[in-house]
Amino acid sequence: PEGDRRIQVLLRDGVPSAPAHTIARAVSPQTGVHHIVWTVDAEKLRGHERQAVSPAFELPLGQRPAVARMVLFPHQSADRKGSASFRKSRGWGCVQLKCEAPEGRISFQVSIGDGTPSLQRRPRGPVTHSFAEHSTCGLPRDEEQWDFSRVVNKAKQTFVVCLDILPHSDD
Repeated sequence: PEGDRRIQVLLRDGVPSAPAHTIARAVSPQTGVHHIVWTVDAEKLRGHERQAVSPAFELPLGQRPAVARMVLFPHQSADRKGSASFRKSRGWGCVQLKCEAPEGRISFQVSIGDGTPSLQRRPRGPVTHSFAEHSTCGLPRDEEQWDFSRVVNKAKQTFVVCLDILPHSDD
């Protein structure tokens, strides 16, 4: 599909060599899908951090773009002893989208990868969310957990989180 071709160009044209903790974006002129790709340092998966936060980026919310971030949270272990960390979760976690816009609706899908076009993306979603109701959102519980460690680019020691913002018919 067109969206995958656009993201492959984005990945091919620099995301694998992009430094960790950067955002790259592309918009499909044919479909209107906004592709936002966050390159994450794989070292986060070995640490005791309880979240990883992306740099800020703009979300297309109607006439006014809004500032947003992606946030990774580690999976809570079954024994629930102590607080969750990426090290304890063995690289498993979820992706949340956080936006402080007082209003706006968005539909999106999420996928992860190693930052190369050779790894087939398997987007999950779509999810439709109203930021007037809550400032954060993510995938449904049965789809939210990802094995980030599985997609680490061994040469670069990074992985990518891809957020595809789908156009709304009521925009």
